[in-house]
Amino acid sequence: MGAGPAVYKNSRKIADNLEYVHTISYSSAMGRQESHTLKILGEGDARPIFLGGDTIYGRLTVDQIIAYAESRGYNVLAAVNADFYSMQNGVPLGLVVEDGVYKSSPSGRNAVAVLDNGDIHISRSPAVTMTLTNLGGGENPTLAGQSVTVDHFNKYRTDTGGLYLFSSAFSTVSTRTPAGGRFVRFKILEGTPRLNGTMLLEVTEITEAPGDVPIGDEYLVLSASFVSPRLGELTKFSKGDRVQLETVCSDARLATARWATGGGDILIENGAITDSSQWDKAILAANPRTAFGVKADGTIVAYVMDGRNTSISSGLTLKDLADELLAQGCVAAINLDGGGSSVMSVRVPSTGLQKVVNAPSDGAPRKCGSYLLYVTDKQPDGRPKHLSLLDEGAVLLTGASVPLAFAAQDGGYKPVAAPADITAQSTTGYGAVENGIYKAGSRKGTDRLSFSSPSTGAAGTGSFFIIETPTELSVSLEGGVGALKSLVLWAGDSVSLVPKAKYYGKNVIASPENFVYTVSEDAREWLSVSESGVVSVSETASSGLAGSITVSAGSAKVTIPVSVTGFDDAAGHWARDFIRALYAAGIVRGQTETLFGSENTIIRADFVLMLYRAAGAPQVEGPSSFPDVAPDAYYAAAIAWAERAGIARGTDGGLFQPTGVLTREQAFTLVYRALSVFNVQKSDGSQTDLAAFSDAKDVADYAVVPTATLVKMGVVSGSGGAVMPKSGMTRAQMAKVLYSVLHYNPGGNGF
Repeated sequence: MGAGPAVYKNSRKIADNLEYVHTISYSSAMGRQESHTLKILGEGDARPIFLGGDTIYGRLTVDQIIAYAESRGYNVLAAVNADFYSMQNGVPLGLVVEDGVYKSSPSGRNAVAVLDNGDIHISRSPAVTMTLTNLGGGENPTLAGQSVTVDHFNKYRTDTGGLYLFSSAFSTVSTRTPAGGRFVRFKILEGTPRLNGTMLLEVTEITEAPGDVPIGDEYLVLSASFVSPRLGELTKFSKGDRVQLETVCSDARLATARWATGGGDILIENGAITDSSQWDKAILAANPRTAFGVKADGTIVAYVMDGRNTSISSGLTLKDLADELLAQGCVAAINLDGGGSSVMSVRVPSTGLQKVVNAPSDGAPRKCGSYLLYVTDKQPDGRPKHLSLLDEGAVLLTGASVPLAFAAQDGGYKPVAAPADITAQSTTGYGAVENGIYKAGSRKGTDRLSFSSPSTGAAGTGSFFIIETPTELSVSLEGGVGALKSLVLWAGDSVSLVPKAKYYGKNVIASPENFVYTVSEDAREWLSVSESGVVSVSETASSGLAGSITVSAGSAKVTIPVSVTGFDDAAGHWARDFIRALYAAGIVRGQTETLFGSENTIIRADFVLMLYRAAGAPQVEGPSSFPDVAPDAYYAAAIAWAERAGIARGTDGGLFQPTGVLTREQAFTLVYRALSVFNVQKSDGSQTDLAAFSDAKDVADYAVVPTATLVKMGVVSGSGGAVMPKSGMTRAQMAKVLYSVLHYNPGGNGF
C-alpha cells in the first residue's frame, strides 16, 4: 500500500546533487501521512557520511551532532538519524565505521556503508572477527602463540557477553563497565582499527577492578566480568607481551567502507521486497519510520515518515514502508531506527541554520546514537551563487498573489545578502511574475520558477503549489482568538471577518478576492457583508433575530450562525464588549434568552465551566474525585478537567461545593492556576502588591499570591480602594477578568 497517493509534493535543492522532498499523502484508509526525503543523485557538492559523536557511549540530539561535526570541520547540509541504539547508554546496536576507522562491532546486525569509491553497500549480517595473538616477549614466555577471539568491540559490557575490547573511541572517561572484572591493557604500537587490518600491541597492565577502568588514547583494554565463562582466557597474556590484533571482515565489499552504520531489517534486495516473515516482529505495526535506500540509477534515498499523531501522520507499518520505498524506485533498502528517534534536519538557505523539518513523535528531537549526515567539501567564499525562494513550496489558491523574496548562498552554501537585481519567471505556465509579484493562474498544479541575478551570475529554481479548493476553511474575527463558531452581535454592530484556508494542514496563501461571502436569505433585511468581509447589523435590528453568513473558497465553505443578542442587562453595561466577545467564542451563555445576569453572582461550577470552554473543552476521561459533583451534572466534565489540570482543588473537607457562590478571591485563585493552561506568562506577586487596598488583610492566605499576581498583571484593580476578596464574583466581573486573561496585555487596566 505504501504511504498512499500524494496530495502535496515539493522538492528543493539543498546542493547541486542533493534534493529535499516534502510529501503529504492522503487516503481514506490511512488518513493524512507526511514524509520527508533526501536524495543524492551522482557526484556533486554533497556526500553522505555516518557519524555518532566523539564517543560510542552516549547520545546526541540532531542539533548536537551537527554542532559536533561542524567543530570537526564538516560543512553539514542535512542530517537524519541512523542506527538503533541502547536507550540506557546510547551505544549503537550495530556496526560503526567513521572515516575508515573501525569503532564498534556489528553484533550480527545488518549494516549500510559508504565505500571508499563512493558506492553505497547494504550488507546482510556481516561478521567482523578480531583475534589477539600473543607473540611473546613478556614476563611469561610460555604464553607465546596463544590467541583469543574478541566477542564485542566497543559495546557495553554484560556479565554473559564474553570478551569485550575497548578503545578510546568508546569513551573518554572509562570502560563504563557496571560490575567487577579483569582487564588487560594494551598499548598501540602500530596500526589503527580497520575492518580488515593488523595492529601491533604491547601488554602494559593486567588488573582486576570492582567496576570501570580508564582506557586512554593510544590504548586498548580487553575485559570480561568475573562471572563471564571466558574470564580465564585473559590469563593468556602477561605484562610485556607483544600482541598482534588481526581484524577480518566477512564481507569483502564492506571491508572497504569509509563510513558505516548498523541497521534493522533489509526490506528490499535486488529490486524485490524480502521475506517479511523474517522481519523484526516487535516493530511491524504503524510507527514513525527512518529508512535508507538506493535506486537503480544510483540515487541515494533517506526517508523519514512521521507518525503517532493522527492530525499529522499515523506512520507506516514495516510492510507499507517497504512498499513505499519500492514504489519510489529503490532496488535496495534497509530499515533504520524509527519511532521517537526519527528525525530529519535541513539547512535553511536564508539563515544557514539547521531546521528539523519533520514532527518527532516525542514532541522534540530525541538523543540518538548515530546519524547520517550530508556534508559538502565546498568552502564559503562570500559570493552569491545559489538562489532560493523564501516561500519555497508555498500553497496558493488560484488567482492569489504573493511578493517574491529570495535567499542567497555562496559557493559553500552559507548565507549571503541576496542581490538586488534578481529576476524570476514561471517555466511551467501556472502563474506569472510582474514587478516582483507572483500571481497564480486559474489552473491547479505545481508551478516551477527560475530566477537569476545578472550582476553576480547567481541562479536558482523554486516552486509554488497551486490549488483550486482548500481542505480546511475557518473564519475568525479581526483581532479575535480562535475560529468563530457563532457570531452574536448587537444592533448597529460592525465587525471584520478574517478567513483562513489550509490544504491538508498547510497554510494557504490567498487574496481577498478568493473568498466569497453570502448572507442567508432570512437575514438580508438586517444583515450585510462586504466583499472584504465586513459584517454589519442594521441599527433597527431587534433582539432574537437569527441568520447566517457563509464564507466560501473554491468548493470549500463554512457557515457561521449570526444572531442579535437580546441581553437587556448587557446593553450599555460597562462589560458589554467582554460579554459579547466571550459569548461569540462559545465561552459564556446567558441565564435566559434576554438576560445575561450581569450583576448576579456566579456559582463555582459555572465559573469552572467557563474556564473549561475557554481551554477548548478538552476531552476528559472519568469523573472528578469530588463526592458532591454528580457524574451527570452539566458541569461534571469541566470540574474533572480542572481537577486534573491542578485548577480545582476543593475545600478542606474534600468537597467542591459546585453550587456555592464564588467569592472574588476564589475566582482569582482559579484564574491564577489556569494561567499556564492559557499559556499566559506571569511573575508572581506578593503582599506588597496588595498594599494599596484597604482590605488587603482580609485576603485569605491561599489567595494572597493569586490575587497579588493578577493585580501585578493589571487584570485586577479593585474598586474604591478595596479588592473585596470575600464579595461574590458577579458575572460581569467574571467576563472582564476572563477576557483580560485570554487577551493579556501587560500594563492593561484591571477592575
